[in-house]
Amino acid sequence: MVEVDRVGKTALVTGAHEGIGRTVADALAETGYRVFGTSRSARPDRDGVAMLRLDVREQQSVTDCVGAIQESAGPIDVLVSNAGLTVVSPSEETPLTVAHDMMEVNFYGAARLVNAALPAMRAQRAGHLVFISSLAGRMGVPGQSYYCASKHALEGYVDGLYAELQMFGIKVSLLEPGHFRTNIIEKSTRPDWPTLEAYDPVRDHLREVVMKATAEGADPRLIANVVLKAIQSRRPRLRYRVDGDGKRAMFFKSVLPEAMFYSVVAKRFGMSLFGGSK
Repeated sequence: MVEVDRVGKTALVTGAHEGIGRTVADALAETGYRVFGTSRSARPDRDGVAMLRLDVREQQSVTDCVGAIQESAGPIDVLVSNAGLTVVSPSEETPLTVAHDMMEVNFYGAARLVNAALPAMRAQRAGHLVFISSLAGRMGVPGQSYYCASKHALEGYVDGLYAELQMFGIKVSLLEPGHFRTNIIEKSTRPDWPTLEAYDPVRDHLREVVMKATAEGADPRLIANVVLKAIQSRRPRLRYRVDGDGKRAMFFKSVLPEAMFYSVVAKRFGMSLFGGSK
């Protein structure tokens, strides 16, 4: 048995080899946390972050990863569920196997990690679960309907957790970023399945709009700063909207009629071309 050193608090950040996860993991390490980051494939450790292999779609992988951390560092004090998967493709064209994979990563993967970490958190009556959701968890986005569905599921799950875990002293927070500068869209699965002629006028435009918004998005360090704010707060909020675009979008969604709001969204993503209107 490896000797447990509880001098500093322990944090686990999934999807920590790049993008938002890497930025959050590095920020936690700089703040003094003992940080474990994960990736689907083996990655080298870096300053302050020990990298472990983890596939959140596989229960045994989750069990082994959390067990190894608890053996070497004790209970996980902060779990940042960040690993995510998206596809930009019209829903009708997207195979349900692809949609299922997104749900496995974005929703069930988070639940597997929570269930693995909770027993030790309950035993010490302390801990903080942090989930990186998305603005897509509160509204529909053309070309990403299944991604939105997975994030909507995550949001409902976290609402329930927030109420359930108060009795154990475990805190729960969820971040809803808009577009940030990461390569998640560049890495997303490009449609290599049969397509429908009806979507030919908009398919490429959908991806271009999302890639442009991501390339011009905010600095991921803003998300890391909000994570730090949440875990350092005595009374953290359940939800944090991180960027101005997301806050504005949700404001307009709350005040505009749904038909008007989504007609604006459709136009932005080029879906007004569908059916011949512009």
